[in-house]
Amino acid sequence: MTDLLERERKATSAGGNSSRLEVQPATSRTVSRLLRALSVCSYLAGYTIITLVVLAALIELACWAFWSVHPLTRQAELENQIGSPVYLGAEWAPQFWQEETLRRNQRKPYVPFRLWGVTEWHSQYINNDRGLNGVWRRTNNPANCTQSTSLIIWTFGGSTMYGTAVPDWATIPAYLSQKLNVQGHGCVEVSNFGVEGYVTDQELILLAELLKAGGHPDVVIYYDGVNDSSLAWPPSASPKAHFELSTIKNRVEGSISGRIDFLQKSYAMRVAGEVLARSKSDKVLASLIAKAQPNVLKTVDKYEANMRLVRALGEAYKFKVYCFWQPILIYGHKPLVPFEQEMAVRDAGGDSPESAWFLVMAAVYREAERRAAATGNFVFLGGLFDSTREPLYVDEAHLGPRGNEIVAEAIARYIQDHRAE
Repeated sequence: MTDLLERERKATSAGGNSSRLEVQPATSRTVSRLLRALSVCSYLAGYTIITLVVLAALIELACWAFWSVHPLTRQAELENQIGSPVYLGAEWAPQFWQEETLRRNQRKPYVPFRLWGVTEWHSQYINNDRGLNGVWRRTNNPANCTQSTSLIIWTFGGSTMYGTAVPDWATIPAYLSQKLNVQGHGCVEVSNFGVEGYVTDQELILLAELLKAGGHPDVVIYYDGVNDSSLAWPPSASPKAHFELSTIKNRVEGSISGRIDFLQKSYAMRVAGEVLARSKSDKVLASLIAKAQPNVLKTVDKYEANMRLVRALGEAYKFKVYCFWQPILIYGHKPLVPFEQEMAVRDAGGDSPESAWFLVMAAVYREAERRAAATGNFVFLGGLFDSTREPLYVDEAHLGPRGNEIVAEAIARYIQDHRAE
């Protein structure tokens, strides 16, 4: 009996081993097939990704070429500026533009409340120095000025006050210092607190910060109009608070669009946006321009409200305030040279979204001119160049040296005429 059981156990054991021997090759074949399938999938996925990357790069390259040369697109403003006739015969221009191009490629630093500030920079023609509560464009004032004998003037504005597209000696504050010191005001010290891209809301905050930091100006000058009026478009919502509002808002809130907004700067997205925008009919754009009138009024309302706050600070801190609304290419009756005429036609003479944007800006200018004449709360300079035939503009808003000099002359003359008030 025992022998019989032993033989059965051995037989069972032998049968089990045989079963395992049969299963193992089948399992091995299945695993091998799975590995081959995974390998094929990985290859296909890698090939697809590489193909998509190469295709995207080719599309981006093609869009860059299209954007750079096609007349329907708005070409790089930098190239347009360099071609302005205001630089003809200027020996300093090539070196200056090398420096200006490098400077513009620098990232702007974050500044609390004001969002961004001036980047510290030092070169032959452009110098941004660290000073009172920040970094500011250099203004060459008389070397013998002392705190007890000088008239201290602070100037505020956007890129036009900062001096984009001109050397240190050709900014509005630089010419203003030169002219006021020649006119016999004693020793006048002018500080340039212009920041590229600022609107009056940011400039108001900046003034308050400088006062809190211990500054004591005798005169404060505001020179604005272009940036504030730019934010009146589009009419689908209230005027924007500042430039890059949606980008900064999305990044602060951590939204998905904020994480991938770098794609919006690609040439492919620019071309796509341009094509979509130009697909709108003339009637649609005309309708949008008509609907922008509430924004036109709100824009000038906000400007006047900010200037009232500036004057309130002037009363509290004992300084005079002068507010000027700056010129722009598309407004007024300046005799335009061919370069300026071409820009004016491109900007406000077509049926593109950019033309609609400029036409709304012109509407803001008309309202500002009307308010200035009615209230006298600010000086409207929109017609300052109406009798000037020589080239002045670098682009739609920025001026070359001669244009800035004419502006400084007008401001200096106004200060001279109203010193006793």
